[in-house]
Amino acid sequence: MMAAFSPAQLRASLWARQGSRVHAVIDGLVVPGIAEKLKSAKLAGWDCLQRGALSAEAAERAPYLAELSEASPFTDWLLDEATPTYPGWGVLAVSTRPLLAVREHCRSIGEVILPNGDRRPWRWYDPEVLRAILPTLLAGQLDEVFGLDQAIVIPAADAWTWLAMQDGVLAADTRTLMAPAR
Repeated sequence: MMAAFSPAQLRASLWARQGSRVHAVIDGLVVPGIAEKLKSAKLAGWDCLQRGALSAEAAERAPYLAELSEASPFTDWLLDEATPTYPGWGVLAVSTRPLLAVREHCRSIGEVILPNGDRRPWRWYDPEVLRAILPTLLAGQLDEVFGLDQAIVIPAADAWTWLAMQDGVLAADTRTLMAPAR
């Protein structure tokens, strides 16, 4: 029988490693009004992952990076309410790096170069995209994605999946959520 974890256990595991910082990459296409919600949230910091000035419409659809605190109303909302309400809202990046370094890394992997040399954006923070693409990447490409030695966590209403490089190999660990008490 597979072990199941409480929401509190899964949350605590995000900050379990000494010096861990947890950054959420939140997709504005999935979470309506996230830009305004971030403006009023008490966070260690946040920023848009798209460079430059954006129109109001583009800002609403953009991805955002927010550094979460272990105990904060925004973290509670994102992990407890947004996860079941907005499936596929994005991912968590767990590393020891500060917001600026994580932002630059996230931006650097936000484009792909096609065989003809053209650059195209890709929504790497979309859980379905990650699940489909990561297993197909070459070792050097995986090294780029996991360049901060981070774990990428995909929270979902029924299970959270941790993705990381271990001994040069992509490792996935899915942790099932306990059923709510009745």
